[in-house]
Amino acid sequence: MRPPAIFTQISFAPDVLSDLSGRLLPGLTGLVGPNGIGKSVFLKLLAGMLPATSGQVSWNVPFVYFDQLLAGQFCGEPARRIADVLGVGDLYDAFQRIEHGVPHDDDVERVAGAWDQPAHWHTLLDEAFLPTDPGRPVNTLSGGQQTRLNLCAAFLKTDHYLLLDEPGNHLDREGRRWLLQKLQQHPGGALVVSHDRQLLRAMDNILELSERGLSTFGGGFDLYHEQRELAAAALAQRVQDTEKELRKVRAEQQAGEQRAARRRQQGERQRRLRARDERRGQQLSVELGAARAQQERSQRQQLGMVAAGTRRGIVLHLEDVIVPFMVKTEPISLTVHSAERWHISGANGSGKSTLLKVISGELTPVSGKVALHGSCVYLDQHFSFLDPQLSALENLQLQDATVTAEQWRTWLGSLRLRADKALMPLAQLSGGERLKVALLAVTGRTSPPDLLLLDEPDNHLDLDSITMLENALHNYQGTLILVSHDADFVESIGVTHLLAL
Repeated sequence: MRPPAIFTQISFAPDVLSDLSGRLLPGLTGLVGPNGIGKSVFLKLLAGMLPATSGQVSWNVPFVYFDQLLAGQFCGEPARRIADVLGVGDLYDAFQRIEHGVPHDDDVERVAGAWDQPAHWHTLLDEAFLPTDPGRPVNTLSGGQQTRLNLCAAFLKTDHYLLLDEPGNHLDREGRRWLLQKLQQHPGGALVVSHDRQLLRAMDNILELSERGLSTFGGGFDLYHEQRELAAAALAQRVQDTEKELRKVRAEQQAGEQRAARRRQQGERQRRLRARDERRGQQLSVELGAARAQQERSQRQQLGMVAAGTRRGIVLHLEDVIVPFMVKTEPISLTVHSAERWHISGANGSGKSTLLKVISGELTPVSGKVALHGSCVYLDQHFSFLDPQLSALENLQLQDATVTAEQWRTWLGSLRLRADKALMPLAQLSGGERLKVALLAVTGRTSPPDLLLLDEPDNHLDLDSITMLENALHNYQGTLILVSHDADFVESIGVTHLLAL
């Protein structure tokens, strides 16, 4: 079977992607790699959305590129209605004119052979938990609903290979199950950038993008994870063996020098041996430096969570609260005590993010009472409290000027945002890197909040960063209210209470 695409020595700026060669395999392939390594850039190069500085991509099949950031748009074209996003606007309009008795001259010819399409659209939208009226305006849909709608447009092209950039972001649990099912049913195959472990477990292959280039792993995420752990253990052993050999060479070198001092008559031979030992020692030093550098790049990231606020007892009380913008909603009443951690669950559009904004004071409830006792920090999905034109370091200093620049840079380094990354405008960083800055701004401040509100903090993060965040939140002693659709993530942080919307 011919591969969907072959790419040869494609590059995009020497410091981003360089000389990548390989082929896309039939079936489902997951693309993983650390934040900022260039996964989105790689997808755009394959799709022709970005011009490569060198190399070429040869496609054997038609393809569709999906960017989860294009909410309400598909392939860059503004979409007014659901039918426009699905790419069936003209056909839908023809059916509407025929149904209302005002057809154009060519409408009957236009819909010939497509009489079953409205029923197909209805089934597709209904399975995606979307409104089934193709004429509905897209701007009435939530972010998760717009994501599913864009994916529906891609799945309509059954013979196309799909290039999907984090398609699971902003999808609720039902939406993620639907996405997995549609991917498994899609005959054209797909390359999926994702950090969703449940989704990655269903992949036929895993493609890892790292500083060493592209590596292919057969099987799903669990096999890939096992192979990575074995590679990390082998690297640690290599560092240990090289250090041991280097100590041995240096000891022999020292002993040789001592022998040379005692045996001046054998000076020439000793000089040759000393030169050999010096060359071997230099070689081992280079090898050890490279191995240590590789080990440092793969080491676990650290996010030091602040201690809990000083507030004890009741931190938050809601009484018969109706959140804005919701057509049908039940009043919400709950009481949150210190050190509790709540998970807010619910389908896309059920008002989870809106409720967090009401709690934080960003929005006013339609009715009911909100009593917040103590301080509160809210991290929204769009990191709106950060200035994209300022650097990571400048943003952090604005959040808390009592923390020194050196300390902020040390913490940024522990999140793999070192050197120039800390000084680049935030807008030039990847989504995952911007999220790390936002998390550090929340967790690194001198005065800890009494209540921490997190809205899908696991979105955009790579697999290692998700593990880092899980460990940090698991050890966090403060009060926490979390919105997340990742079951593995929610389980790992030890949630004590659930509010289902």
